Amino acid sequence: MKRADTAALKAAMLVAADAIIAAEPELTRIDKVIGDGDHGIGMKTGFTAIRRQLEKTDYSTPYDLFHACGLCLVKSMGGSSGVLFGTLLIGGLEAIRNKEILDGGDMCSFLSGGIDAVVRRGKAKAGYKTMVDALLPAKEDMQKALKETNDIDRILSAGEAGALRGVEETKAMLPRLGRSKGFRESALGWPDPGAVSVSVLLGGLKKGLSE
Repeated sequence: MKRADTAALKAAMLVAADAIIAAEPELTRIDKVIGDGDHGIGMKTGFTAIRRQLEKTDYSTPYDLFHACGLCLVKSMGGSSGVLFGTLLIGGLEAIRNKEILDGGDMCSFLSGGIDAVVRRGKAKAGYKTMVDALLPAKEDMQKALKETNDIDRILSAGEAGALRGVEETKAMLPRLGRSKGFRESALGWPDPGAVSVSVLLGGLKKGLSE
């Protein structure tokens, strides 16, 4: 799909929500080892709330859709994950204001703006073993792909690939921020659960649009 309208993006968000919900057991398993064990439950709560909201509401523009989803995460999840994943969906909204259909460039600008907002708000840097370690390579790969294509599917595929690469790299990192910081060496060999969630979200959006 080269471009996507609001209806297609809403359908993709529903697929992404289902992917996050299905990933809860694995996210919980990881976070019990290197965190406080509540990341998976929080993500499931937030994306279950998104699913319920989308099932009963239609939106006029992609801006309205993603704004509503971001606010839903902040309100339903609480904690840092709710704020940061909400920020991911809200932070880049200016890039798609007044647009009714998004192409690959629009999606890249929207997600890149959200990623930049997460970095500013969360204070994490590359190598801290956080969701940022999936977001930054996702942004990098989307921007590289944009030099060759404006197809929204291919941009999201590039974003997912970058995020997955970042997830793998977090396995060799020592946590330097948040509650997992206290686990240090015991966290080696395990991916960061927030980074995994980023890859699942981007993969869900890609799958939803390709279907």
